[in-house]
Formats: sequence, C-alpha cells, structure tokens
Amino acid sequence: MVVVAVGSGMLGGCEDSDPPSNPRPDAGTVDAGTTVDSGTQVDDGGTQVDAGSDAGSLGEPRPCERTEGICAGARRAVVDGAYEPVCTALSYGTHYEAAETRCDGLDNDCDGVKDPLSWSQVESLGLPPHAGRISSLRVTNGVLAVVFDREYVARVIQLDTALSWLGITEVPVEVMDSSVSLDSVSTRLLRTSQGPALYYASAGPNHDHTRGHLVLLDEQGHRVPRTGEPEGGALLFDQAVGDRATAAAVSADGSRVFAAWRDTSASVFGGRELWGTLAGLDGVGVVAPRVLMQALAEDKVLYGVDVMGLRDGGFLVLVQEIKEGATEGLLRLQRFDNALQPVGEERTFPSEENPEARLVDLGAAAGDALESPAIVLRGPEGSERVLKVLGNLFGEVTSRPLAVTTPGEVPWFGTSVTSRGLKTAWLSVSEDPPGGDPWFRWQGRFWALGNGGASEDLTPWGTLLRLHRYAQWVQLEELPGNWMGALVMTSTVSPRSHTLQAVRYCVP
Repeated sequence: MVVVAVGSGMLGGCEDSDPPSNPRPDAGTVDAGTTVDSGTQVDDGGTQVDAGSDAGSLGEPRPCERTEGICAGARRAVVDGAYEPVCTALSYGTHYEAAETRCDGLDNDCDGVKDPLSWSQVESLGLPPHAGRISSLRVTNGVLAVVFDREYVARVIQLDTALSWLGITEVPVEVMDSSVSLDSVSTRLLRTSQGPALYYASAGPNHDHTRGHLVLLDEQGHRVPRTGEPEGGALLFDQAVGDRATAAAVSADGSRVFAAWRDTSASVFGGRELWGTLAGLDGVGVVAPRVLMQALAEDKVLYGVDVMGLRDGGFLVLVQEIKEGATEGLLRLQRFDNALQPVGEERTFPSEENPEARLVDLGAAAGDALESPAIVLRGPEGSERVLKVLGNLFGEVTSRPLAVTTPGEVPWFGTSVTSRGLKTAWLSVSEDPPGGDPWFRWQGRFWALGNGGASEDLTPWGTLLRLHRYAQWVQLEELPGNWMGALVMTSTVSPRSHTLQAVRYCVP
C-alpha cells in the first residue's frame, strides 16, 4: 500500500459520545515512526509517504467529511495511488480518534465537543448512605468504593479507570446497631503498607459504646484473609463512649491506623471530648485510647472531626467547636506526635456553622511535612459563599479561594490531591418549596473546577438532579490521562430509589 499525505495531514481530533472503557484503535491510525518497507518514508506525523508518488497527477484533493475540531481543513490522503474514499487518521492526522478517549483539550473525533464528560449509573443502593457511610480509594487498575447500604455487610464496588462497573464484593462486618438506618456506622477506605483496607466503626443503640475494625483488601476489593482474625475484621478499639468513630488515617509508613471519635449521647448533637487511639494493622494497640481534645467552654460541643497522617510520622486533628444553635464557631487544629502526644500550640480559625472542613496534604511540591498540610472549607467571602483553602497552617496562615459557589445553594464538596495539584468538585444543593417527603425535597447541580481553575457546571440532561437529604457528599479520585472521576447519589421518591452515579470529566 502506498499512502501520500496531502494538505493538512497533521490536523486531527474528534469524539462522538462517551469514551468506551476499552477503546479500539481506529483501523486507519498509523503509529508515528513506523517504517513499512525500504521504499517508504515516514513524516513527522506518522503518515506513510511514498517518495516516488506524484499526487499532483490526481488533481486537487477533496475536503474530508469531518470538519469540526482537529479535522478542520483536512483533505484526503493518497492510498494506493488514489485519494481515500472515506477519510481516516491518514487524512485527519495522528490526533484523530474515531471515538474520543483522550483528555488533551482537543476535539479528537471532530464532533464539535472537546473531551466529553460521561455520566453512568454504577449501582442501585439500598439505605441511602450519608457522608460517613461511603468512601472511595484509587487502586492499581481503577477505583474502589465502599458503601454501607445493607445490614451486616459492607459492599465494595470495583470500577475500572473509566469508572465502568466491574463487580461487587460483600464484606461481613460487625455493626452493633442497625436499627436506625445504619446511622451509627462510619467508614473510610485507607491505603496501608499492605494495600487497601476497609476501616469502619459503629456505636451501640444507647450511645454508650463504640468499636472500630480494620479489614485488609486486595487491589480488586476482595478481603485478604488473616489467620485467627474475626469475621468482622481486626478490632482496633472497643470503648464505652457514645459515638461512631468519625475519622481515621494511616501513619506515614502505612503500618498503623489512627482513629478518633467523640463522647456524644442521644441528647446532644456533638461531644464534649475527642478520643483517639493508635493501633497496628493487626489490631494490636500502639497507643491506648485517650482524650485528645476537650471543649473549651461548658456551653460548647465538638463535632465535624477530621484527621490526617503527617509525612514526619505524626498526625493532625481538626475539629469544630460551636455552641448549639449558633451560626459561628471555631476550627481547632492540633498536631500530635507518633505517640499521640500534643506538639506545639493549638491553632484556631473562625468558621461558620458546619463549614465541611477537610484536611489535605498538598505534597512535597508545597513544602516540608509542616508546610504542605492545608484545610479546604466552605465559608463566606464578602457577600458570596466560596470554597477556599487555608495554607501554611503552622506559620502565617494564607487563604485563597477555590471557587465562588451558586448563591442561595449549599455546596457539598469532595477533594483530591492529584499529580497536578488539588482538585475539587461539588453538589450545589437547594430545597424544593415545602411539601412532600422532607427526605426527598432536594435538588442540585454538579460542579467541578475545570481547566485553569474555572468552575464548570457538569450537570447532565439539562435538568436538576433529584437528591435525598443524605446526598451531602462527593467522592473524587484522579484517573489516568488527565481524567477525574466523581461519585454522587441521586434519588427518586416514586418509585423510591437511590442510585450511585459516576461522573468522568477531563481537566487537561
């Protein structure tokens, strides 16, 4: 076969629909640098060119069928002494894809849409999970998501790198109280030195007991059996205090789990004390449960706890203190060493009620172990509500906005520190007019920070998402090739249903 590149052979790019999970290369695509035989040369774009062909004898090449994106201006290449009857990558160039899979800022399949996002239904859910009953983790060949939406089991959902469903594993758990829609349970997927792990904790029905467990998993989400381990996993702690564990993190070397919980009760919405413990992956205690922080005043309570492992081997604890019914409070930040002893002075930051504050480590590019931690939270900025980042937490604190959110709506956000920096996505939620089932009286749109940090509305179908009151979370993970993946929950009241949705979008 003899091919002659004529006209704009280097132009290319296109996409018709959602990217396939296992795209097949276009039959006409030629890898750059391929040599076919001794009489054939290859140009920089990878198009095969016969040095002896005279394309001019064929007349002017006609334009190609596709004219959008990278196909704009493309004309037909010569194949076996004649112009292509239907243009392929030989005419459109090496950036062309018959079905677009690349996240490169180009319209590779020439349908007028660059890097199209995709929405897909992942799984039908049972009991709608609140933010404490779902978690995700990036693994070798995709993403794992754990959800507590059934009694007595945790369901681990396996997704590939395009967020396509691969399977579900049911992991038996020991939940002490399943009588209140599993509200007494919290969970988090962790990356340990032995691979992924399922951390979960549950409280007793009388708010007087809390247990935490750890179950090791493989990269496909299956339980890794350990000799002598109970069915519910290694027991990390068993304490006579009244709250499910609200946070857990892994030490820098991945060998220990730090868990924290409050001493709450059925009569208050927070706790007066924050407890914590440190244990090995086998459940053997390293630091016995102890009080880490206490409310500073009799009329204040603690809630909204988050914890994080530091790169120097220590830990950070973030908790909000607020008076019940108040609209403003304090974020309290305390550093602990690897024996859970406090290090340095506590730092405090003013906050609005329920700021949804999250600890993140921005990585070595942001500085050393005490320079890279940051807090992502929502709060007022003048007359607007914003998502913002507090940095340099142990020095002169900095504040920078991430995004201005939609007026009159509440943003529930997720974060992911990726190889290209901090990424954020959120549901912007409002309440329907009063009436109907109060648990289903919610609606919203899905937003994300796109290219250049601009906010983009990625809501599908041109309509508001129907949401349950517990849809106050976004699970966000980095995917290969500049793609991001988010998990959200949509719901309908009739028929009563809850669906885990996957959003795959491009941030080149």
